[in-house]
Amino acid sequence: MNDWPEHALAAASHADPYPYYRELARQGWIRDERLGLWLAASAAAAQAVLASPACRVRPPGELVPAALAGLRLGDTFGRWLRMSESPWHQPLRAAVGAAFAAMPLATVQACAHQLAAAFLADRAVTGKRLDALADYLPAATLAALLGWPEPAWGSVAAQVAALARALAADADAGARASGEAACRDLLARLASLPASGWLADWRQAFAELGDASLYANLAGMLFQSCDAGAGLISAGIAWRCGAPWDGNDDAEWSRRLQADPVLHHTRRFVAEEVELAGQRLLAGDVVLVLLAAAAQDPAGPGEAMDFGRGRHGCPGERLARAIAKGALAALEAVRPDWEALAGSIRFRHLPNARIRRFGAGEVR
Repeated sequence: MNDWPEHALAAASHADPYPYYRELARQGWIRDERLGLWLAASAAAAQAVLASPACRVRPPGELVPAALAGLRLGDTFGRWLRMSESPWHQPLRAAVGAAFAAMPLATVQACAHQLAAAFLADRAVTGKRLDALADYLPAATLAALLGWPEPAWGSVAAQVAALARALAADADAGARASGEAACRDLLARLASLPASGWLADWRQAFAELGDASLYANLAGMLFQSCDAGAGLISAGIAWRCGAPWDGNDDAEWSRRLQADPVLHHTRRFVAEEVELAGQRLLAGDVVLVLLAAAAQDPAGPGEAMDFGRGRHGCPGERLARAIAKGALAALEAVRPDWEALAGSIRFRHLPNARIRRFGAGEVR
């Protein structure tokens, strides 16, 4: 047990956190006084928390992080489906789901493949080049599908990265200022795009919710593609470094993500006293739902839980996988030195996402 992660927030970047997760799943509920959190680790505990209306995605009374209050970034954050507990949650969910359903996944995969092939064509496929691809491709693919012209794809990806840095728990004033500027510019650029193609489908789906909600949730989609997309791409590459596998097989993706997930946990804030899976929780408690542990639970349904479940399960899972599939297909075509890449793998030090790095150290 000495080589286990220090605690649940350090597990995603640990070399092998899965024995630790399996032990937590066996216990089900654990109170971590040092972190000040309840850990919901079994499949039953995790699913009960994700399904309970008493467990919210934001602390009661703080729907937007205090550091973002009064900022355009804060207003945008508060409109995201992922962060909404308002009466608009179900209409928002329906609108986002309808917009995603309108995009054929083959088109998404083909677009990602084309962008990845162009990105890899002009220089050697080094570890750092792969890191840059994983950071660039998710947001760039979505930007292309929404109608941004090619010269803008890189800048959109950079602005999405600025949003991610601004929303990190340890963001400083400089990161928040950069994120605010990026948010304002992204929203303005989204409003100026011609309403054709996939963007037309988004506009139709959001017709009753208004432009502010539309553009905020488009920015939210770009933001949420960032770590999840990079994690899926880098995981697929790491698995390929070990041995050839069929990156087009959805069942194989599901099997591998159950065993080695990308998104390891999500938080919930208890708004009222409730008993869930045998554990009494009090108003004000904070629960870390260990998706990675729940997926390892032999008493559970035996499925990957990276993208959550219940009211706030992410509807973009199939889209994210399609982008990762396109990246892997482009890489197979250029035949990198898989063995050399396998020897350089490290993990970004993030609390909830398992993102590999193939270059020397972290890029950012």
